[in-house]
Amino acid sequence: MNFLNAADKLNKGQALKRKDWAFEGYIIKDEKGRIRYFDHNEPAVYQPTVEDTLAEDWVEVDKDRWTIVSVTHDDQLMKDKLFVTYQVCSEQNGIIVNNTQIDDNELSKWSCYVDVDVNRSEGFLNQQDLAQVKQILSA
Repeated sequence: MNFLNAADKLNKGQALKRKDWAFEGYIIKDEKGRIRYFDHNEPAVYQPTVEDTLAEDWVEVDKDRWTIVSVTHDDQLMKDKLFVTYQVCSEQNGIIVNNTQIDDNELSKWSCYVDVDVNRSEGFLNQQDLAQVKQILSA
């Protein structure tokens, strides 16, 4: 597809890449409407080249899938504040690529870069933690 069609897909939350790209990763539109490149680890600013904007080889790709495997509640780290972190298992094209830990306030930000698999996470979390995750993702 061309870049105009690709931009429309980005507006709908799809992940895209060019067939020509030799590197892994994809572009998405973040929560502020900026196009970002996600290399399966960290999002970065994406600046399309002239070649990218004229290309006809844009394809839709699956976002990485995250499964939340545990939730840590620690009220000792910060006085009078509950500190919550999520242990996440990340998959790329069905292959587990890494495990990472993210803070409670970052989950909604990351959800535009990856698909958080709530159904799969359900097998690892208690009902209260699962409800919290669903609430964060729906906000």
